[in-house]
Amino acid sequence: MIDNPPGPDALTLSETAARRLRQDIVGGGLPPATKLRLRDLSARYGLGATPLREALARLAAEGFVVLEGQKGFSVPPVTRAHLLDVTRSRQVVEPEALRLAMSGGGAAWEDGVVTSLSLLRHEIGRRDPASEAWLDAYEVRHHRFHRALIAACPLPSLLRFCDDLYLQKTRYRRLMETAHQDWPRMLAVHEALAEAVLARSENAPSMLAAHIGTTAEHVLALLGEAPPGP
Repeated sequence: MIDNPPGPDALTLSETAARRLRQDIVGGGLPPATKLRLRDLSARYGLGATPLREALARLAAEGFVVLEGQKGFSVPPVTRAHLLDVTRSRQVVEPEALRLAMSGGGAAWEDGVVTSLSLLRHEIGRRDPASEAWLDAYEVRHHRFHRALIAACPLPSLLRFCDDLYLQKTRYRRLMETAHQDWPRMLAVHEALAEAVLARSENAPSMLAAHIGTTAEHVLALLGEAPPGP
């Protein structure tokens, strides 16, 4: 007998659960290696077991949650191997998406890059690294900038993969000592990248790859490990 598919309300609850869980995992609200028990999650989010179970299965397929046999679900641990995997994967696919975007992007794409950079500049200008709310707002602007760079890429599957890898990397970036970052230098890097992209510079993809590698170097330094090799 074939089960009836879930109704729209169930799907909405499942999607809500997945979105909130993903936000807390990426933002550090649910630290690495945390056990994700349905009872605890239900109390945390005010949702039932069914949508939470569906959300956990979905996030496990996306790599944001780990399922270990009888041990159940948990937040993935922070490991050097995973960080380098995500970093190097981004350095392969995101510059290619950027090449395609620069090749086909028009005035609307250029406007999106300029607007996203302006919003990022404004957010960095009002920075308060001690505030979780500000860090969340900064992450939104930073993500928007990176999305804008490759938005004109004509391959939706490649864009989705870039987005998934970006979020995986964000979890590591939030573990960094953000309060001690050189914010003026960070802004200058993004401004130089945007300028190269808008000029259709052949160096822009390699600049993006280098920028992506910076987070791995900082996190590994905090962990007392050597930076990744070429």
